Amino acid sequence: MKLFLFELKKFAWTKKFLIILIALVCSVVFLFIRNVLFQDYAQEQKNEEIALFIETSSSKDSGYTSQLERLGNNEEVEMKQELNLTVLNLARELRNVMATEDDWKTELTVENRLLVAISEYKATGEDYPISDEDISHRIAMNHTLLDLEIPPEFEHYSTAFPNFLKQVVDLFISYSGLIIVLLLIGEIMTREFENRSINLLFTLPLNRTKLILGKYFSALLTSVFTFFFIIAVGALIGKLFGAEGSFAYPVLIEKEGHLYYMSTMDYLQFVVLLFAIMLLFVIALYIYYSLVFKHLLASLLAIIATLIGGYQLGNFINWTPFAWVNPFQYTIPKEAILYQNEHLFYQGISVTLLATLLLVVISILRIKRNFN
Repeated sequence: MKLFLFELKKFAWTKKFLIILIALVCSVVFLFIRNVLFQDYAQEQKNEEIALFIETSSSKDSGYTSQLERLGNNEEVEMKQELNLTVLNLARELRNVMATEDDWKTELTVENRLLVAISEYKATGEDYPISDEDISHRIAMNHTLLDLEIPPEFEHYSTAFPNFLKQVVDLFISYSGLIIVLLLIGEIMTREFENRSINLLFTLPLNRTKLILGKYFSALLTSVFTFFFIIAVGALIGKLFGAEGSFAYPVLIEKEGHLYYMSTMDYLQFVVLLFAIMLLFVIALYIYYSLVFKHLLASLLAIIATLIGGYQLGNFINWTPFAWVNPFQYTIPKEAILYQNEHLFYQGISVTLLATLLLVVISILRIKRNFN
């Protein structure tokens, strides 16, 4: 226990740790302020999209009219013009609803009718400035929001408490979480090697196993505290200054080629769970690399290359059973939740935990063999 507390103090009672916490608080505050300031921008982007649809359909209608004047009666051109006019009329209707009514249900209903009309128009082989994937995702989201009777939020600029907390988790845990971990624990073993104090350390009556475990669990506890701190700051800011929102707000996921939704609460729980599992693995892997390379920069480069390579390999190999043996699939936990077409999100949990245990054991054996 004394060794564990000693190692924990080396992480937590440092200026670097305090600076990281302050930087994270400032980043979360900045994110919320940015969302508040960009509300009008997000609405403007939506208005510009509708204006683009109207401009596109108007231009196409003129083109079809010219073709019919030149070619005479043509069923195919007439059909395309009719479908395009439906899109044009619905786009104008949606613009009017957005400008004159404060009724999100009517807006989503008209938007879905517009998206269906665009999909039918594109089915004729014509192009349109919106992808089929975007159409299907937006229709599914709008239907779900209407069914749940939850008003829509701007995905990237929401100030609603649950949606903002999700954004904090996505940004500071799912995407940049491992970078924060490496900043926290970068010198976990390499400092002793670079300062040449490792041999002096082993002249003391220290149990090699307890030394590795002390470093591992102190690094783990420091990292866990940091990320719970991030979540707490995000929750506090969202609760105090954000709109109420709902944790039932849907998050769309792709599963075996179909779109489903889960609540924001379930999504947050699964992302944090997968990140915690990946955290166990990454810390164990970094300790092992620190023992192998004995240098900070080399260890960091090795683990970054390993994580990127392992994750890309998982994306490259579409063989479904590979998910059961790939411990790197949770490098970006958000992606494992949102895209479950080739494998389900839980399939890699067991192999990741097993790989973690093996790395800890190998590190203990290595330090016993090399420094006895």
